[in-house]
Amino acid sequence: MIKGLYSAFTAMDAAWRYQDVLANNIANANTAGYKREIAAKQSFADVLISQQAGVPAPLPSRIDAIVGQIGTGSFIAEFSTDFSSGPLQQTGNELDLATDRGFFAVEAPGGELFYTRDGRFGRDANGDLVTSHGYYVLDVAGGRINLPAGAVEVDSDGVITSGGAFVAQLQVMDFTPAQLTRSGEAYFVADGQGVPAGGVRQGFIERSNSNLVEEMTSMLTVQRAYQANQTVLSTLDNTLDQAASQLGSWGR
Repeated sequence: MIKGLYSAFTAMDAAWRYQDVLANNIANANTAGYKREIAAKQSFADVLISQQAGVPAPLPSRIDAIVGQIGTGSFIAEFSTDFSSGPLQQTGNELDLATDRGFFAVEAPGGELFYTRDGRFGRDANGDLVTSHGYYVLDVAGGRINLPAGAVEVDSDGVITSGGAFVAQLQVMDFTPAQLTRSGEAYFVADGQGVPAGGVRQGFIERSNSNLVEEMTSMLTVQRAYQANQTVLSTLDNTLDQAASQLGSWGR
């Protein structure tokens, strides 16, 4: 019965943590370039239960009668990021960019290097190409991109031109999922070198790959699992309380 308490508790803990992940996905369903988080649940190792029964022999001699196995609950083994592409939304804005593979390289004002799929770009007061958070968008050489005053065109390789004249080429890099660590809602830090990528689309932004209907359905399922295990925990607690009371009364 104690194992039952532990199993119910670990299931509640896993459901509670998974709710946090789903809530964050729901909150960022409209965040451009957001990649949803998923949780992988795993069971603790099963425990083999056996019953020792006496046999007509000296006291140390016993045989093991196998009763079966009992699970000891579940836990969140890991959180991982779903890097699948989100749907593209056409905006018509010349500095809204999307890529179907890879990430745009950007630099924070403090010099930190990040990678993002949030291509809502614009000009700052100096004419530099910046993200919606004010981070500098970088070219293939790792430098900032200063745009001319006129209209610009961006091709699928990330080459920026103005009036037919070359301006810069965007740094778009692709990585394996294991190389990227989330740093903010739509920004990642890379561990190691990526490979150049392309597939740039001008006048589009990539929406979140978090499906609101799917996330809400999962949230309801997880909440019901939490409530069910809460009921199991309460029932076992009451049963143990009654057993302790009855044992106490037998001794009187």
